[in-house]
Amino acid sequence: MNRLAASVTVALLLAACVGCQGRASPDAAAIAPDPSARAANARTAAAQASAFRDGAGGPRDDPRALTRFGDACEGGIASACGDLGAMYADGIGVPKDAARAVPLFRRACDGQDWSACGRLGEMVRAGTGVTRDEVSAATLLATACKNGVPRACTEQGNMVMTGAGAVKDPARASTLFQMGCEGGDVEACVDLGEAYEKGQGVTESFGEAVELYERACTGGSAEGCRQLGEMYADGRGVARSPMRSVELWSRACDSADYTACLELGKLYSTGRGVRADRDRAAMLYKKACDAGVTMGCDAAKRP
Repeated sequence: MNRLAASVTVALLLAACVGCQGRASPDAAAIAPDPSARAANARTAAAQASAFRDGAGGPRDDPRALTRFGDACEGGIASACGDLGAMYADGIGVPKDAARAVPLFRRACDGQDWSACGRLGEMVRAGTGVTRDEVSAATLLATACKNGVPRACTEQGNMVMTGAGAVKDPARASTLFQMGCEGGDVEACVDLGEAYEKGQGVTESFGEAVELYERACTGGSAEGCRQLGEMYADGRGVARSPMRSVELWSRACDSADYTACLELGKLYSTGRGVRADRDRAAMLYKKACDAGVTMGCDAAKRP
């Protein structure tokens, strides 16, 4: 299939999608899961599946959630196809199976489950369980973003920022990051903060960057905490404070941001903002190295 045909196919796909990332069905709270009962209809099956998955009204039961989502999907509930796809994509109750998740997301997207379109776009972009196609991914993400999926706006923004599958446009990318951030995707706040820090598509402003990193860090983004720590370490947009950097990098490192572990190791090695502790530094360098951060390996070798 040539690129134009593929794009047309994707465009047709995009008339669809709503419920692939663990959202509870609106009926879930009203329908207590009954392990012995068969769902009377597809909508009831979807509600029971959500209750089983979330442990609402009874014990969590992933196997039954999978079965009921399957019944509901076959019964024409698009969001159930998306939820089932998410369970396979994320390995909830089953081993991760991207190849099985892709057609479920596609089917959900056809049924106007916009979140499923976003998940499908991410997988198509990465070539996870499907042939990698940046143009198709950009189209899927744009449709999901347009229909209110914050994470899709963030992903689309990253593609537009670099010109992957779309025309490179930093100003447009920053607008997309703003949409994602305001929609509650904290990683979009990080990306918008980087845009302000570097003056990409917006007027450079360290103060704006600090506010956005703070918002992301408070919202649970490890990268946001690391970036904010760097601003405090360098005194950009805020008063320089090695102690504050230690606090932020510790939080980020504990949340598996291994670059933050490396930066924290440097502080313990030099005694900046903390009492010097070479053993602690060595442990942090090893943690970063084991996670694939090359500079952590290099630092660990130094006496």
